[in-house]
This record gives sequence, C-alpha cells and structure tokens, in this order.
Amino acid sequence: MDAKLIRYADDFVLMCRPGSGGAMLERLKKYVAAKRLTLNEAKTRLVNFQQDSFRFLGFDFAWRRSPRTGNRFVHVEPSPKARLHLREAVREELNHWTKHRSCAEAVRRVNRITRGWSNYYHYGHSTRVFGRQQVWLQNRVRRWLWRKYDCTHGLFSFFTDERLLGQYQLWSLPRTCAWRR
Repeated sequence: MDAKLIRYADDFVLMCRPGSGGAMLERLKKYVAAKRLTLNEAKTRLVNFQQDSFRFLGFDFAWRRSPRTGNRFVHVEPSPKARLHLREAVREELNHWTKHRSCAEAVRRVNRITRGWSNYYHYGHSTRVFGRQQVWLQNRVRRWLWRKYDCTHGLFSFFTDERLLGQYQLWSLPRTCAWRR
C-alpha cells in the first residue's frame, strides 16, 4: 500500500490513497501495539481529505481548486485558534495596565511575539491570513498609543501606518509566500 507518514515529535498524519484508510489504520494499530504504545482514540480519526479538511499542529489543511488554473491543490494556512493565540498574546502586552511602559519597550515586546508567530506559521498559503493579522495588529498598536497619550486628534490621521512602521518600528508580517522568500 502506498502511504506517506508526516510526523512531528509524537504527532503524525498518515496519508494514503482513497479506500485504503481503514486497512492502514489497522496496520498502524498493530505496529504501535507491537511497540507497547497506544494511539489516542480521541484524536485518531479517518478523514476523506477530498471532502473534509483537517487541523494539524495549528494549521488547517484543505483540498481546494485553483481559480486561475482549475487544478486541485492542498491549501495550508494557520488555523483560527492559532490566529486567536497571537491576538491574545498581543492583547496581554497592549492593554490599559501597560500604558506606563515606554513605546519602544511595548513595541519591542509585540515585535518579539509577532516574529515568533510568523516564523512558525509562514508556510503554505498564509499571506491572506497574515494580511488580516497585520491590519489587526496595527489597529491594536494605534489604539494603545492613542490611549497612552490621551489624544484628541484623529486616530488614523495621526498614527498612520507609515508612522507605526517607521517611527515606532512595528515589525510587519511577511506578505509574500514562504516559498518565494
């Protein structure tokens, strides 16, 4: 049987041809039992990838059709839960309890979080997700600065994107595909 094993530490995905999934799962259970290990039955499932998507290590995998060529391809992007983790981490750094910090320190902490997140998730088709996360990130920093300085002038006219990226040195998430770096 033709199958591919994709493994990361103790997590893995076993991909095989349609119709042979049940037999491969039984072979896998026997192999794991021979090694005196067990599969987590709550996490183990059989998926027809042509119809359903699945989540693995914070990524969503889906089978899609290209609007340009019409060919089918595997679409990989950060999962909604992974996007939420980034937002929650940034919210912890930029809230009303952290207004006492200097702007340089706050932006440095946010940059460290976003760089780490993007280095892990900059794979596959992440540019659309990264674009949305960048807009949210800039708005969050903009509102934090606006509240820090008790500004009365326009939020978007004073703290422009160019000012956030230039003067405040906010790091920009990559907007190109990982394979085109």
